[in-house]
Amino acid sequence: MYHYTESGLSNVYLKNGFSVEEIDGEEYTSIDDMNGLHKIIAESIVDSSKPLTHEEFKFLRIELNLSQKVLATRFGVSEQTIARYEKGQSDIPRTTDAALRSLYMESLEKNNPVSYFLDLLSDAEAKEAEQTIMLEEVQEHWEITA
Repeated sequence: MYHYTESGLSNVYLKNGFSVEEIDGEEYTSIDDMNGLHKIIAESIVDSSKPLTHEEFKFLRIELNLSQKVLATRFGVSEQTIARYEKGQSDIPRTTDAALRSLYMESLEKNNPVSYFLDLLSDAEAKEAEQTIMLEEVQEHWEITA
């Protein structure tokens, strides 16, 4: 049995599907089907009814090939918030948990309506945040000017 800590998860053990070689007195382990292994690990995480752990959150983000910054933008939070989730310094909100699981499942189907709408919302929020409000006092009252 092999404790597969390289996944970033502390609870993954492999019964088979790997080989161990000794070269110059050091052991090297290789996984036969790394992509298939990571896919089944991610699916088991997504299908679980338990809240995501910080390790699982990070694993799914990496499997989605998303940076903390991109995921933060999609979820409308700061990059630091994503980092705190992954370090176990902040609780992962259930809505964020569900959204990350949905994003992963959609990535398998190559269908991204949730990510499309998350991107749309984050773009709208960014545009709203950067919008400048120009005001002008005209005849003893304020008006919005272009």
